[in-house]
Amino acid sequence: MKRILLIFILVLSNVYSFAQPDAIYTQYMYNQFVLNPAYAGSRNSMSALAMHRTKWIGIQESPTTSTISLQSNLYHSNFAWGANLATDRLGPASNTLAGIAGAYHLRLKTGRLAFGLRAGVYNRVLNGTKLDFRDPSDPLFTSARQSSTLASADFGLYYYTRRFFASFAINHLGGGLFKYDNLPDATINLRPLITFGLGYVMEVNENLVVKPSILLKKTDGFDGNLDLNVSLLFYKKVWFGVSLRNRTSVNFLLDVNVTDFLRMGYSYDIFINSLNKASNGAHEIFIGFDFGSKDIKTISPRYL
Repeated sequence: MKRILLIFILVLSNVYSFAQPDAIYTQYMYNQFVLNPAYAGSRNSMSALAMHRTKWIGIQESPTTSTISLQSNLYHSNFAWGANLATDRLGPASNTLAGIAGAYHLRLKTGRLAFGLRAGVYNRVLNGTKLDFRDPSDPLFTSARQSSTLASADFGLYYYTRRFFASFAINHLGGGLFKYDNLPDATINLRPLITFGLGYVMEVNENLVVKPSILLKKTDGFDGNLDLNVSLLFYKKVWFGVSLRNRTSVNFLLDVNVTDFLRMGYSYDIFINSLNKASNGAHEIFIGFDFGSKDIKTISPRYL
């Protein structure tokens, strides 16, 4: 707990602080709508997904991230819609992001290009009752619950075929400043987040598919975050993947297509930096549903 509070207090120690980058997902390839609103409707069904991530296992009150999303194409049209809710908790601090999205899928000769927009709100809360200040005269001292909310808008492009996808998105367009009424000296800057992803599927034979993918995330003021992943699909049922995130962790993924409309996944991150001395890694689980897929001509299993 002391480590969590120390990190948080250091973040707030300057008059102008930077907001931490958005939550990191190991199984980003199954959760692309959260990153890019243009992904809405690309699965040709009403798709629902719930995901939970626990980071820094072994450290008291370790950070957790949860997200749920629902997105679908509009019947007999090139339009799609979606909605998502995500929460991120770190000791006395918590973030909640909620948004609704719309997308348009343009049919091209080689594939489809989707344009997406999302509008929502981003809320940051500081629970002062979980902070322990030795000096009550500290200008950042508070024993109350502080909350600040900003409007947030995202824009995305998503090009996809049966075997390939390219994704580009800018989240939190325009940024903004979180301000707390009782903490006038603590101003947190929400900066735009840029993501770029690529993925390709290679069918080795009818029982083996190989899918390499990458995801690059960058926020001004922070180092970029790069994920490199290779996943194998066995007998059209089980995905097994390995990924490397920068020089910080090696991640192992398992995803099972239980039925044509139900999929479940789990990942485990092993830290390869100094954090491995204090933490046993990170766990992430998800469950996804595709409703109405029997009424629509789709590729089964879905590769992207």
